Amino acid sequence: MVLYRKYRPQVLSDVIGQDHVRDPLLAALKSGKITHAYLFTGPRGTGKTSVARILAKAVNCVSDPIIGEPCNKCPSCNAITNGSHLDLLEIDAASNRGIDEIRDLREKIKLSPAQSKYKVYIIDEAHMLTPEAFNALLKTLEEPPEHAIFVLATTEPQKIPATIASRSTRFDFKVPNVAQIKEKLFSISEKEGWDFPEKSLEEIAKMAGGAFRDGEVLLEKVASYDPAADLEKTREVLGKKEVKSITGFINKIVKGDPKEALVWLDNYIKDGGGVRILTESVLETLRKILLLKAGAVEILIDYSEEDLEELKNLAEELSKERLLKLTDLFNRVINELRDATIPQLPIELLIVEYGLESIQEGKIDKVEKSLEGNNVTHNDANTLVSKDNIPKEISEPVKEEIREKPRTEKTNVKQDKLLQKIQNKWTQFLKGLKPLNSSLELFLRQAKPIDLDDNLLIIEFVYRFHKEKVEERKYREVVERALQEFAGVPLRIKGVVSQKPQEPKKIEKKKVSDKEENIDPINIFGTLE
Repeated sequence: MVLYRKYRPQVLSDVIGQDHVRDPLLAALKSGKITHAYLFTGPRGTGKTSVARILAKAVNCVSDPIIGEPCNKCPSCNAITNGSHLDLLEIDAASNRGIDEIRDLREKIKLSPAQSKYKVYIIDEAHMLTPEAFNALLKTLEEPPEHAIFVLATTEPQKIPATIASRSTRFDFKVPNVAQIKEKLFSISEKEGWDFPEKSLEEIAKMAGGAFRDGEVLLEKVASYDPAADLEKTREVLGKKEVKSITGFINKIVKGDPKEALVWLDNYIKDGGGVRILTESVLETLRKILLLKAGAVEILIDYSEEDLEELKNLAEELSKERLLKLTDLFNRVINELRDATIPQLPIELLIVEYGLESIQEGKIDKVEKSLEGNNVTHNDANTLVSKDNIPKEISEPVKEEIREKPRTEKTNVKQDKLLQKIQNKWTQFLKGLKPLNSSLELFLRQAKPIDLDDNLLIIEFVYRFHKEKVEERKYREVVERALQEFAGVPLRIKGVVSQKPQEPKKIEKKKVSDKEENIDPINIFGTLE
């Protein structure tokens, strides 16, 4: 038998990390105040179905009812444990979601229990029921038989109709933390006679993602390979790299050298690493860096000093903008992995795409740093800019801005002054954009910049089609990159459609002089004979 079934809690006191659910239920069982419907909500693997079964045992247990807990010895308790109790019905709403199944339930619920005091219906994934099925269930919940108890378990409580939820006693199950999952894994390991080091159990608990069941499945996987696996072996079996290795991979991407990152990725896959696990590990690391930058270090108390030092070093390398960009790209990879023919291709595309952008940004940074340190002349700066192969019309305003003031002051330039500069030189910007993409230049020709707010440039378009085209990712990035070269600072764009209808062209009438008005037609066409 698999671990998560073998070590499923059999009494409420076995349930870890859900005291706010366990204590009220025990009090209700001891007092005999049982409601006819319960709604258990929470993420997967937090114990919703297990607690529902314990509740079914407790209300039908034939031993002393004062204690509240089931005895697990009487015929009723044993039958529920074995899954053979006639009065406990578990319904999977994902596969029995229609109105016919609920109508059948309504007919059968009228019958008295076969061998116990209560009939208990556990409806798992209750949010999957159709609206018609919910309507059919509602009548039963409004006027239930005295011998019936419903337990609706769901991971998506927002999809449960308010009419159903208001007739149920709701309990929200919390996501267990690493220490609680580790405690459960340690208990299982002891009972099975396994000798896992504490660090190995902690690593498995971290990878469980806040689900006891996932932790138990991972523990069984590692134990089948080595029931005393150390930390390194545990990570090897689970396909997870240590924090230092993941931060090293991210560093290679951040440096903007695709070759190193691609070689690392290729070696990782050849060693049997999973692309999804790698992507999740990178996202987890980026999240930690985000927390560090936000000053929420106390959230990372489960991590060693060595791991935290690695994260801090990487946090210093990554600016907030680049961190958010990288996180967005890896989130996109997660979505693309499902349909990828070549598993590693989405990550490889990410590495190349980010690398190309970093090269462009790096050249701009080089100019800025040189000017800040007063190590180069303006001519040197202009030489550096010209190496980007930027059209002359775009690069010239950058040079002009350099002559106006040092880069250190540029960060404090007022938004309205920068907007005015862009508006005045908009035609020149479009002229420089044309060699990069003539279609974009055409779309933007009839548009105009109208506002600048926190480096977000608002562009007003006459036609919605032009706005939507320019805002497509591949076109938007070209415009934003060109704007950065033009204005000297990173700018994002947002389009709006003009509310003013385009004025029709006026047809000018040719002005006729007084002399022409007085011409006699007879003088032109002659007289009739």
